[in-house]
Amino acid sequence: MTVLHTGAPPSRLVTAHKSAGLSRTGGRSRIGRWTVLSLRRRYREEILAYSFLWPALLILVALLIYPLVDVIRLSFHDSNLQRETWVGFGNYAALLQDPLFWRSFGQTVIFTGFSVVFHLAIGLALALLLNMQINDSFRAIARGLLIVPWLLAPTVAGMIWVLMLAPFGVFNGLLVSVGVIDANASVSWLGDPSTALGSVTAMNVWRAFPFFMVMLLAGLQAVPKQLYEAAEIDGASLPRQFWHITLPQLRGVITTIVLLDSIWSFRAFDPVFVMTGGGPAHASEVLASAIYFDGFQKLRFGYASAEAVVMFVVLFTVSAIYVRRTMSNVS
Repeated sequence: MTVLHTGAPPSRLVTAHKSAGLSRTGGRSRIGRWTVLSLRRRYREEILAYSFLWPALLILVALLIYPLVDVIRLSFHDSNLQRETWVGFGNYAALLQDPLFWRSFGQTVIFTGFSVVFHLAIGLALALLLNMQINDSFRAIARGLLIVPWLLAPTVAGMIWVLMLAPFGVFNGLLVSVGVIDANASVSWLGDPSTALGSVTAMNVWRAFPFFMVMLLAGLQAVPKQLYEAAEIDGASLPRQFWHITLPQLRGVITTIVLLDSIWSFRAFDPVFVMTGGGPAHASEVLASAIYFDGFQKLRFGYASAEAVVMFVVLFTVSAIYVRRTMSNVS
């Protein structure tokens, strides 16, 4: 075995060894600093963008996340203006046994279902008419007039329909003029339990169909004309062109607006509150109005919070489907 003699004292060797170690450590720290700096330079724009998002995220937490968590917490309490008592799932158990809750939930589903179906049917029919070969000026004027209901606030639209559906209002006068009802008869559309929910639904259909019309018209104008020309050459009739070209091309638009309208209609409150107040005898009460009356009139805040959580779960499920659909279209 060969032994190397450095000629240096052991103390100097130890000092040199320590210096070399410090040098290597300093090198590693310098490499670490350079790595951090390079990452900062690389992601400088992303860091800057996220720094601008912080105020919005704080507002989101303050105005959305915290109230949501507090409503969920409140749903496990028997709460009024004076006290809060922990009841666990007692409010949810009472909810499942309450016939008024199930009635309002069922009427919400009916209100939402009919609103979406008629929105789609009327909006698609008008979009097809406006997409025909007509004068551009006439198309612009017709589209401007038809979109007016969508520009009205729900409360304003509700008050207009209250006046129209009054016993001696415009609608009854029109029915008398065409001989459908007797001149001495006064039909109370909003005061009759059999017609109250249908009247509120009709107002909601009238106010929101322009959204469907505009979206579907935009979708129709994006369909390539070559598809229809090729179908005509092959001898396809108009119904076959509609079923095999138009509807498949509009499938994405229809899915999106149906999901959005389902969310909006399911949580609708203004039309019911303005037109009927949920009456008569809960005949037109929907889930949103039931939450309001249970919470702010009966002061059953815990029970109303449980109803709100149920509504949130339903809307969150539909919203998740909508987001998933949107992301799949983007990808």
